[in-house]
Amino acid sequence: MMEPREAGQHVGAANGAQADVAFNLIILSLTEGLGLGGLLGNGAVLWLLSSNVYRNPFAIYLLDVACADLIFLGCHMVAIVPDLLQGQLDFPGFVQTSLATLRFFCYIVGLSLLAAVSVEQCLAALFPAWYSCRRPRHLTTCVCALTWALCLLLHLLLSGACTQFFGEPSRHLCRTLWLVAAVLLALLCCTMCGASLMLLLRVERGPQRPPPRGFPGLILLTVLLFLFCGLPFGIYWLSRNLLWYIPHYFYHFSFLMAAVHCTAKPVVYFCLGSAQGRRLPLRLVLQRALGDEAELGALRETSRRGLVDIAA
Repeated sequence: MMEPREAGQHVGAANGAQADVAFNLIILSLTEGLGLGGLLGNGAVLWLLSSNVYRNPFAIYLLDVACADLIFLGCHMVAIVPDLLQGQLDFPGFVQTSLATLRFFCYIVGLSLLAAVSVEQCLAALFPAWYSCRRPRHLTTCVCALTWALCLLLHLLLSGACTQFFGEPSRHLCRTLWLVAAVLLALLCCTMCGASLMLLLRVERGPQRPPPRGFPGLILLTVLLFLFCGLPFGIYWLSRNLLWYIPHYFYHFSFLMAAVHCTAKPVVYFCLGSAQGRRLPLRLVLQRALGDEAELGALRETSRRGLVDIAA
């Protein structure tokens, strides 16, 4: 016969388990809803930028970032369906592995592109004359293509060493590659934060000390968004594959934050590009966020004046 104390503990544990299940279902439902909104937002960015992407080199970065986020959210929403429908649906092992590796691939691509655009915007702010006149014409396109190629190479190496897609997996090589991925994640975060800090200091110490508007402000907000919302997913994924300790609640929390990160980017773009008191077309709003009109024209004018002063 069960003692009263043991019966109370058993009931308490059952209630706690039910509360955890309910909490996880709420988190996963929010993740699905945010993911759907992110698909619509990033799809709108892709559609609006695809027609005039080559007018502004920074638009190419945003186009690639939106593409990576779109693929990430699609895989993300599908991958958490078995957790949302517990006991009712389960994917085969190769499908789960494919979704997991593809998500990390798109995550690294997005982070690499964000680091690259932060560095390029920092160079544009620190050396406007060089950036306007001597910057290689196809630099942005080459950087984006190289980013996708290198991340794809890392993705294939991880898939070959850690899964059975290309043969027998190697535990030692798999752990080594995940350590390389951890170092890469740390370097990209440091590069992104360092470039953003220099950009912020350049804006604050300018002659008129204007607030960070236009594309510099967009970069700073996007970097902060990644640090608070996007980074937990990378930490979780590396901790899982390197067998580091992570709290149980961090699993669903990182998934929710990843959805917030990808969904909030289009919101930041359109909010920064909107004009108070005026209703503008979405394409013009996005162009204002990129600084297509006034800021790039002012940058070119400043660069020409600097070159004239140097020549004189």
